[in-house]
This record gives sequence, structure tokens and C-alpha cells, in this order.
Amino acid sequence: MSTQTVATRSTTFKIGWIALLMISALVALNHILHVLGLGPPDEAPLYIGWAAFNLYSSAVLYIPFRRGERWAWYVTWIQVVGFAGLIFFNAEVGPYYLGTAVVMALCLLLLRPAFFQGGSGV
Repeated sequence: MSTQTVATRSTTFKIGWIALLMISALVALNHILHVLGLGPPDEAPLYIGWAAFNLYSSAVLYIPFRRGERWAWYVTWIQVVGFAGLIFFNAEVGPYYLGTAVVMALCLLLLRPAFFQGGSGV
């Protein structure tokens, strides 16, 4: 049984949720395009993994996160940590992913009251 709160449909919630969803979906699309030939062929398995990771994150954001399920708020931090962690492994693209992680973290912190204060919104 999952713990579910009623996520307030305030303008702040909608903007934060849409920003998170768009970032996740656009990054997934970017990785899919790299698999289809826009990236180096020897890195295709890496891009397939990242595309799957981001598609899953998009699905979590689209359904349970929008419903206001608390576990979805916690799970979304996995994507933020994954993006931020790239700074340690790839100096070329790491800063871009770190910037994306910062934006996602700010969105999540902005949306926190909708999940943890009885759905009172921001």
C-alpha cells in the first residue's frame, strides 16, 4: 500500500512538475538520438542505459509524481544524484549534467511542501 497525498494543483506545482518532466523527457530523447546514430557508435550501450533510465524517470514523473505519491518525490532524487555524479566521470559533459541536476534539485525542493505538508501546496 502506498502513501499518497493529494498534490495541490497550484501554479507552482504545475511549473515545477512540468520542468522536471520536460528535463527528463528531453534528456531521454537526446540519448535515444545518440543511439540512433548521432553519437559515437562505440558508446551506444552507454546511451541505451541512460535512455532507459530517463524514460523510467519520465514515467515516474508523469504518473505517480503528478498524483502526489511521496515515494515518487524520493525516487526522483535518484536522477538528480545520477546527473550530478557525472561531474566526477566525464569532464566534458559533466558540467552540463551538473547544471541540470541543480535545476532539478531546485524544482524538487520547490515542490516539497505539496508532498509533505498535507498537500497544502506552495
